[in-house]
Amino acid sequence: MTNNQHSLADRTVDALAVGRIAAGLLAWISPRLTAQVFGMSDAGQSAYSWRLFGVRDVVIGIGTLRSSGAQRRAFLTAGLACDVGDGAAGAVAMRRGDFKRSSAGAPVTVPVLAVVLGGWALRGLLR
Repeated sequence: MTNNQHSLADRTVDALAVGRIAAGLLAWISPRLTAQVFGMSDAGQSAYSWRLFGVRDVVIGIGTLRSSGAQRRAFLTAGLACDVGDGAAGAVAMRRGDFKRSSAGAPVTVPVLAVVLGGWALRGLLR
């Protein structure tokens, strides 16, 4: 892998981490707004779940930005595992009819895009 390609992979990892931190902060600070952004109705008890998601993403994002080498790859891999789980949960919820297909874009598409980008970046960092 060329230095430019490795640099692009690193910048992609950084961008995913910053996006993860932003989404996590939004989920923690304003669970109601986060639910709306993701096309879900606001149910009072879901604020707890959104804050769990939020703290997880902030921790993984900060860990990714503050690490290097094998530790950075481990944080990226942990984020990928969470994104796979998030996308699967969105697909299950959509299949069960927990929310309309028209609002399923964010809960399914966002994690899928994160998995694709993160997987590509991880592959680049491993070379």
